[in-house]
This record gives sequence, C-alpha cells and structure tokens, in this order.
Amino acid sequence: MAHATKPEFLKQTIEHYDVAKYPQVVEMVDAMQHMAYSSRDLHRAAEIYVRMLEDKDCGIILCLAGSLISAGLKKIFVDMIRNRMVDAVISTGANI
Repeated sequence: MAHATKPEFLKQTIEHYDVAKYPQVVEMVDAMQHMAYSSRDLHRAAEIYVRMLEDKDCGIILCLAGSLISAGLKKIFVDMIRNRMVDAVISTGANI
C-alpha cells in the first residue's frame, strides 16, 4: 500500500469554518471537508451516511458508547429512530 508523500499532504490546505458563510448544517458539514482532524472525518462520515440512506439494502446500526444522552444528544437519536434513519441501536448502559 503506497503512502502519500509530504508534498501530496501539503497540497491540500486547511480552510477555517466561517459561520456567516455557512449558516445551514449541510453547508457547515460540507465546508468541513477542507478542515483538519475530526472536522474532515465528520464530513466523510456524513457522505458515507447519505450513501447508506440511499441504499435500500443497507442496514444501519447506531452504536452509542459513553453518556451521549446526558451530553444533549437525546433528541437527535429519538429523531433518527422516529424517522427510520437507523434500523437498530446498540448502546452501553450509560445511555439508559
């Protein structure tokens, strides 16, 4: 497996997120493809999730680890389940 060279890594610049430029969530996540670390990973995950939703033969399992409900994500998970955006949920006891 070939590894990218230093010039290949450096040719893609980091772009900072501009809230005024991207007020909508979709635009914000799309803008993150030009950022670094977890921002870029979030954009890639969103792309994969959209493809999963479009594939009618794909089963989607939402895995929750840690206390995500108490962190303020409960409504997001409830909406995902109600809108049939996931087929199954696996969770640690911290979310009960």
